[in-house]
Amino acid sequence: MLEFITQYWLEALFGLILTGLSLFVRHLFQDAKNSRRAADAVQAGIRCMLRDRIIRCCEDYIGFGCCPLSVRESTQEMHTAYKALGGNGAVDHMIAELNELPTIKKEE
Repeated sequence: MLEFITQYWLEALFGLILTGLSLFVRHLFQDAKNSRRAADAVQAGIRCMLRDRIIRCCEDYIGFGCCPLSVRESTQEMHTAYKALGGNGAVDHMIAELNELPTIKKEE
């Protein structure tokens, strides 16, 4: 009788241990998935802000007809970061147009 009880208690105990481990692993995977979603959302937000800033800067200085070297370098760095975050080529044309502008406005 004692042998019968210990055998089934051990089976029940191992079953509980395996259930607990599987719940723990599931919890870890769920946390990793939620963390990845949050990181993706932050990355998308930064990419959107960079795109907006690049477009605004390009529109302003293209409208002025000239672009100081410091602004050109800053915009180029933002564009590099934007591309590294997975940004598409939507702003490439504007960056190229900004880079063609003179650094000093020509007097007419």
